[in-house]
Amino acid sequence: MDSLPVKSPKVYEIIFNQIKESFISGELKPGDKLPPERELSNRFKVSRTSIREALRVLEINGVIEIRPGDGTFIRQSDVKSLIEQLSTSIIKAEDNMVYEMLEVRRVIETECALLAAQRANSLDLQNILKALKEMARSEHDEELGLRADLLFHHSIAQATNNSIYAGLVYTLSDQMKNTIRATRRHRFAKPGHFQETLQEHKEIYYSIALKDADKAKQLMNTHIIRIREQMAAATLESIGEEAKIAAYPNEKDQPHNAVGEK
Repeated sequence: MDSLPVKSPKVYEIIFNQIKESFISGELKPGDKLPPERELSNRFKVSRTSIREALRVLEINGVIEIRPGDGTFIRQSDVKSLIEQLSTSIIKAEDNMVYEMLEVRRVIETECALLAAQRANSLDLQNILKALKEMARSEHDEELGLRADLLFHHSIAQATNNSIYAGLVYTLSDQMKNTIRATRRHRFAKPGHFQETLQEHKEIYYSIALKDADKAKQLMNTHIIRIREQMAAATLESIGEEAKIAAYPNEKDQPHNAVGEK
């Protein structure tokens, strides 16, 4: 059960890295035409649908220009600016995926928590507790924390004794891993959030162990909602900081929010 799917690179990342390397080598320049979808599909060993989706993300973020009947072109811009735009497009795509995945997790995992509280046997509880103990040791070990967090939720799905739920969570493990990594990065940026998150997981475990199904479902629901709210708050805070920097390029001119600061 400790075995989890290996993360595969996303199409966005593959195309980004290829274009970035082409810029650095001088092979590709602003204004150049990209190969057709069929050639990109063969080169990257992915479907043309995936290529089309990746190109759409790049177009939305102003990196490329798709001219119907003529082809796809790199927009006229300096190399540094284009690389920054490519990086931003990937981050935006990742953030959207995180929010979508949280919606899916809320539907599936709240029901998993309820069923686990009703059906978990002693072995199931041992597996959930093992993941929880590993999580408690992971405050300064990101990868251990990531594995433990994923294992915790996977163990709850197993504890439903419903092979469909367990299979769904296993199938989604790769996407869940990416969202957990992103949410942990946002949540743990502020002091105290590690212990807060750990406590949320402890309470979910206790409710399952005590066979309080309604509480287990409620706690899992609250846990996932809180993650989304904290991510949204972090995003808004980041946007506010970017806006302040844009308005006041010189740090000494930037307004301060703290009382007593000038």
